[in-house]
Amino acid sequence: MKKDKYMTFFLVSLVLFITFFTLGYQLMGHRLNKNDLADQNKTNNENRDISIVKEENTISPNTFIEKRVHFKECDHLITDLSNANEEIINMDRDEYEKYLKNNYPNLRLISFSNTKIVVWEERNHLCQEHYIIGEQDGYLAVFKIDEKGNRVLDNLFEDRPINLLLEQDRERIKQGIIVNDEEELSDVLENFIS
Repeated sequence: MKKDKYMTFFLVSLVLFITFFTLGYQLMGHRLNKNDLADQNKTNNENRDISIVKEENTISPNTFIEKRVHFKECDHLITDLSNANEEIINMDRDEYEKYLKNNYPNLRLISFSNTKIVVWEERNHLCQEHYIIGEQDGYLAVFKIDEKGNRVLDNLFEDRPINLLLEQDRERIKQGIIVNDEEELSDVLENFIS
């Protein structure tokens, strides 16, 4: 009888264990499936957020264009900051690179964001901050540098023919004396005019 009691107790316990184990497994299985769906939805939402960020990375009217120009002859770096013009508004990075390639092949894109774009250009001449003291029609002359690196006559001293100068000064003037600013220009001119 004692044996039957233990056997009955064992069988009831086994049936209860199997029943609760099955119920627990089924409940946990559904919960795991729901968590998997929640994780998938969260991932999908994150992907949607990422794609929205990508779509917003376009040029707006508030985007600044920073143009850096390196002049190789004088080794100056001139930076110009401007707002985006109507022609490039709403372009993304690829569209803007194509635009530069077609319209400004000398410019190279350095960085791109919806707030600021940086482009780079190198030129093989002096920048516009320099003056050249030289000769024009036999007279002492001062030239400015234009955007393309050409000499543009700024001042001609018709009362100062260069044939009155020393031979070595004439040669220097014929080659062109490059000065960096107006102060240096005044100092060098003073030597030739006085």
